[in-house]
Parts: sequence; structure tokens; C-alpha cells
Amino acid sequence: MQVKECVTSEVVTIDPDMSTKQAFALIKSLRIRHLVVVKEGVILGIVTDRDLRRPKIADVFKSWHDLYRVSDDFQVGDIMSTPVTTVDAEADVKEAARLMVEKRIGALPVTSAHKGLAGIITDFDLLRALITLV
Repeated sequence: MQVKECVTSEVVTIDPDMSTKQAFALIKSLRIRHLVVVKEGVILGIVTDRDLRRPKIADVFKSWHDLYRVSDDFQVGDIMSTPVTTVDAEADVKEAARLMVEKRIGALPVTSAHKGLAGIITDFDLLRALITLV
């Protein structure tokens, strides 16, 4: 099975200049965990709900705003994960799974030669593909 057969094509992209507060609101409102950071058609990074957390999670916090870096003071470009690992739409899903395990990540932007960013494949997409293969 190829990645293109189980990719989520409706990938949500954001600009690196977006505030983390806006990114957090987007993640929560769309009930997703991954945002691909793109500028002028180039994939720069990926932001997850984990990236929005403050680095010292053991600190005492009083609200979610204390736990997460959600403010207009931080931009997505300041916290995004880079370099971003991608997978080609024509690749076998085993390759996507291998990359995700090797890199210990939960999603990969999917690219295609003629389309550029073609979607995103997540750990959930791989589990769904596994069900159809078994």
C-alpha cells in the first residue's frame, strides 16, 4: 500500500509568523494535533500540540496558559520542529511507519513531485491502513 492511499489530503498549513496563541486555538478548534508550517510554498517545519508546551512541565502552573506557550509573544517559527521529515506520496506505508518510529514522531508531511505538499500522514492514518491490510 502506498502513502497516497491513506494520506489525509486536507492538511492544515500555517505561516511561521502566526502567534502560538492563534496556532493553539486552531489546533483546539479543528481537533487536530499537527500543523505544517509553510512559507511561499516551502515546508519549513511542523508544530504539534507538544511543541506548544512550555519546556519545564514540572513547574507549578495555575492555568493552561501557564502550561502552554500560547501568547502573542511567541511565534510559530520560534517553536516549530525543524528540520521537518517528509515522505513521498508514492512511498510504501512501511517507509512512512519506519520514518515515524525512527524519528519518534507522530506525523509526516506528504509530498509529491508535481503537487508539492500533498497532505499529511499520522500515526492514526497508519493504524487505519493496518486494519485494511490485516
